[in-house]
Amino acid sequence: MNQEFAAPNWQVRRRVLITGAVIYTPQSRFSVVAPTSMLIVDGSIAWIGNDPDRHRDSADAVLDVLGALIMPGFVDAHVHATSTGITLMGLDLSRATSLVEALALISAAARAAHGGVLLGHGWDETRWPEGRAPTRTEIDRATWGSVVYLSRVDVHSAVVSSALLAALPGVEQAPGFRADGLVSREAHHLAREAALDSIGTGQRALAQRTTRTHAATHGIVALQEMAGPTISSADDLRELLALSASEPGPIVTGYWGELASKGGIERAKELGAIGAAGDLFIDGAIGSHTACLRHHYEDQVDNNGVQYLTADDIEDHFVRATEAGLQAGFHVIGDKATDLVMAGMAAAATRVGEPAMRAAAHRLEHAEMLADEHIVQMGQLDVSASMQPMFDALWGHPGGMYEQRLGQSRAARMNRLADISAAGVLLAFGSDSPVTTMNPWLAVRAATNHNQIDQRLTLAAALDAHTISGWRVAGFSDVGQLVVGAPAHLAIWQCSDTASAAPDLSAGQPKCLRTLVAGTTIFDSGDLAVQ
Repeated sequence: MNQEFAAPNWQVRRRVLITGAVIYTPQSRFSVVAPTSMLIVDGSIAWIGNDPDRHRDSADAVLDVLGALIMPGFVDAHVHATSTGITLMGLDLSRATSLVEALALISAAARAAHGGVLLGHGWDETRWPEGRAPTRTEIDRATWGSVVYLSRVDVHSAVVSSALLAALPGVEQAPGFRADGLVSREAHHLAREAALDSIGTGQRALAQRTTRTHAATHGIVALQEMAGPTISSADDLRELLALSASEPGPIVTGYWGELASKGGIERAKELGAIGAAGDLFIDGAIGSHTACLRHHYEDQVDNNGVQYLTADDIEDHFVRATEAGLQAGFHVIGDKATDLVMAGMAAAATRVGEPAMRAAAHRLEHAEMLADEHIVQMGQLDVSASMQPMFDALWGHPGGMYEQRLGQSRAARMNRLADISAAGVLLAFGSDSPVTTMNPWLAVRAATNHNQIDQRLTLAAALDAHTISGWRVAGFSDVGQLVVGAPAHLAIWQCSDTASAAPDLSAGQPKCLRTLVAGTTIFDSGDLAVQ
């Protein structure tokens, strides 16, 4: 699948000369001397070199970056924009270090909401000394009986209030319902849809703008939105893509996660999505005990997780998407769920042919529990891995959530970044925001400091996974590097070490000074002055 980059409608057309830089180009990664100057003409890189005076007179503007580092802009390959914006604007429970602190934050948010619907996200009981989620009774008491939906950090379970449950007739009979207010599986899907339905068009637009603004401040030039009928809505994706086309900010590429058998191919095309892919759930998440496993959870011996789709569902979807010229892809986490997607892919390849499957460039999201044979099969069929290094940073340490749920042996083989990269599988990084924070440098650091030493990536490989590979996984083959002729999607960084074209992350995170998409500034810290 090959896509051609189209300049956004809001692109500013002019000639900008950047000087005094350290520029991270494919060549400078392996050279002592990096180029110092760049000319951008009508959104594209027209020249890179060390003699800026030859272009100074013809430039409409000159920007001296005072020794700052210029790098390709980051691509976040897995985002939920509206949910991220709502979290950024409201109740973020990821910062709570205990159940007591979480309840205090919930109570304060309820007072600020003046009795309105309260949406929150990010609690993680595995990091709390109490070791448990809040109960419905505690939520009711803290919010004075408000309608409340509080998603767990992995967004595959939630705690809900009595008032929300009262609005969901029949939820008590749905799989995953618990009387204490902790819902998962189908019961959680019902609660999440009801919570999302409470978000109006105006609030949705504000949340989406907030997310794009936040991304731009972190040097992100492109977002891949993982939409679907249960995790967002068609209107949500339609409005987000329209916003991206009309207002400066990171470019949004849309995916629609709905089975072909349920009209997902036609809906994806109608919405302008490039794939019937993304969060098309085969299973759930490890933290919520809903990832589909070959063997039971270490801390729930009667539970192997949840399987939402069959191998036949998966095969049919791959076949129809391939024939329609769209990427297919699935949310897959557990090893049994990965067995299912591999069986579906193999059967689809038999029907449409391996060349057609490879040309479609299908993708898998998360892919946390890959076995050796899974990685080999992905390489054979050119299936990409869209992964989140921060999962390992948050949950892969000794005694962390992976060990609690899976035991040491299985936990030690999670998120096999180096093995995937070494096998030649295209590896792209994302945040799955709001599951983890939208901060690419944290992801790069996590990838280079993986808890399993043999799964650590080099800095160059981690940067590639969060820049050029993010474009390639969406079908853009000529975007994502600072080379002549490429779109000027870049970020300018203030680093403690200004002599190298690769930042020393041990010295602290670089500060974003400016972010450009197609040569147009979408974020400016105010530290640099244009001449």
